[in-house]
Amino acid sequence: MTIRYIYSKIFKKYLRGKSIIRSNIHKTTSIASGCNIINSRIGKYSYTGYDVIITNCSIGSFCSIAEGVIIGGAEHPMSWVSTSPVFENVNHSGPNKRFAKLDLEPTKTTYIGNDVWIGNRAIIKQGVTIGDGAVIGAGAIVTKDVEPYSIVVGCPAKHIKYRFDTKMINDLLHIKWWDMSDEMLSILGKYVQNPEEFIKQAIKLNNTK
Repeated sequence: MTIRYIYSKIFKKYLRGKSIIRSNIHKTTSIASGCNIINSRIGKYSYTGYDVIITNCSIGSFCSIAEGVIIGGAEHPMSWVSTSPVFENVNHSGPNKRFAKLDLEPTKTTYIGNDVWIGNRAIIKQGVTIGDGAVIGAGAIVTKDVEPYSIVVGCPAKHIKYRFDTKMINDLLHIKWWDMSDEMLSILGKYVQNPEEFIKQAIKLNNTK
């Protein structure tokens, strides 16, 4: 392992920093360096890889967001004569010159549920809702809502299958394990490889609280 490699890893992880503004990130969530997060909230025990851009987004708990993901990126008005920001009432995009200061449509909020896995360099359009437990394939471009526990891939992203059958999905959505306390999850953790047993024990635990 060369000194140059070690230095580049240190630079990538520790020295580049991250930009977070007007956002609420749970203290248990990990944000990697190079990320840019604006006007967003992220729940507990989620994490991002390097160089993730998140704008005007609500993200649940236990989400896994890989490197290079873009969520809720800016949009340009395609019905205007021009898509250039030089006609827009914004001060943070494009050239400094403004020929007009026309208001854009309000930015739509993007909603990411709980326990969502988003693969490397996926792009999720603003205003989209991703259901609990969904999986977004690497490089996917998501332009439409994604159902809970659905797996989507491609450009544009398309549903290929569900992670579980309908009954199990409904049971998981019912118990909402991501809202449970750390104490309860410590008890249930040993069952996570067996979804049926996990659900059974979670219901039992809820009934004895």
